Amino acid sequence: MEPTPSLPLIVVYIIERHPLDLPETGPLFSWLHSDNDMRRQLEGLIGPYDPNNLRVLLDREPAGPAWKQLLNGVIQEEVRTVVTHLAPLTSAQRQQLIGVCAEMGARLITPGDAGRNRPKGTPPTSP
Repeated sequence: MEPTPSLPLIVVYIIERHPLDLPETGPLFSWLHSDNDMRRQLEGLIGPYDPNNLRVLLDREPAGPAWKQLLNGVIQEEVRTVVTHLAPLTSAQRQQLIGVCAEMGARLITPGDAGRNRPKGTPPTSP
């Protein structure tokens, strides 16, 4: 694999526009707000974190350049936590990401986790 610029410990991978998103339906897989509320949402999923250890990787559509960067970062053990929505990924991408994270010991956090992956003893943040 090609060299990857150094990534932080926590990476949020977002697909900006899924092919199933239509003007009539809006963004079906939008789950994190890109404003200041994102920090609160992430703390609800993973617990308190250092914003300096966070990077958002954004692909316009599935399997773009950010996807390759994410996988390289996990394989090189630079990324310890991946936060993403699995639904917009292809079946092969889901399997690949789950397998790579499991093999390298990275945590994979999805919206369905609802804070289950928060470290023990870490209280949920209040809105």
